[in-house]
Amino acid sequence: MDADWQETRAELGVELGLLQYRPVDWVLLSGSRLAVSAGLLAIVAAIMGAIVTAGMAPLTERTPILFLLFALIGGNFTLITIVVSISQFVLTRHLESPGEVREGLREMIGYRQEVGEATREKVVPVTPSRLFVLLFRSIDRELEALRNAGWSPPDPELRRDVERLVADLEGHAARVIGLVEGSDAGIRYALLAVLDTDYSRYFVGAYRVRAAFGEDLPASVADALDRIERHVEQVDVARRYFKTVFIQSELASLSRLLLYIGLPVQVASVVLMLLFTAPADPILARPVLRIVIPLVVTAGFAPIVLLTAYILRLATVVERTAAMYPFTTRPGR
Repeated sequence: MDADWQETRAELGVELGLLQYRPVDWVLLSGSRLAVSAGLLAIVAAIMGAIVTAGMAPLTERTPILFLLFALIGGNFTLITIVVSISQFVLTRHLESPGEVREGLREMIGYRQEVGEATREKVVPVTPSRLFVLLFRSIDRELEALRNAGWSPPDPELRRDVERLVADLEGHAARVIGLVEGSDAGIRYALLAVLDTDYSRYFVGAYRVRAAFGEDLPASVADALDRIERHVEQVDVARRYFKTVFIQSELASLSRLLLYIGLPVQVASVVLMLLFTAPADPILARPVLRIVIPLVVTAGFAPIVLLTAYILRLATVVERTAAMYPFTTRPGR
């Protein structure tokens, strides 16, 4: 119980820190999709309330209200059906035969062996956060070995580039370790820690050093560069694999929440629409309708708001990991 509470406190601390110092990343990536959806829905509710309170929407004519409810009901039925169908189609593509499962297991075992060889560790962690901690601690050791080699390029410009890249990689390793160390929160924080880094720069830096010195490059420096490249390669492979797992998990969560939220919203919209079928005045008093109608209309936006919150995260994850090392799709890199 204490361990769970400490884990929850650690997650909450990370969330609050990101919300305070990197609010855009919190909205796009790390923040709970329900919390982001609630914030967006609150904006919709505020707009609806302001329009009604200002008298711009008196809600006295039945026909516009019925058209609005009809549009929300039809739109949500279409939205929920299409999104859930597409999500299930994407997820069913990952159904595998026993042979495919066995082949995938062999590939994962082979990858773990490569990580163990690169980091010189016999036991490789099984959780994403601890795997990244292992890799970046090993990168720290290799960077220290490169510094201890006592070699630097004679060309001042090349020397500055190498020093900047080494310092940048050291700082990145420290940030990743600080973010995920001591936490098994899962794929989300581990992926966030390595998502926005352009690892192709480190390969380009190593290529430039080799091209400039060729066989004159000291063996200790060449070995250190090779090991760093292997480490960065393993990080990028892990990042892309965890991205695939994360997207599958997000699609399943989106489908489930759309059904949980969409069904009550549709029922409320249909009930309110039926109330307007009375031949005389509606069953509810007009002052009550001035409250109920904006609430139901705001709730009608919940499915599209939830979809927006999830698509923002998925699109950001895919965009930032679109290219595989040693190439990049980011201008100016």
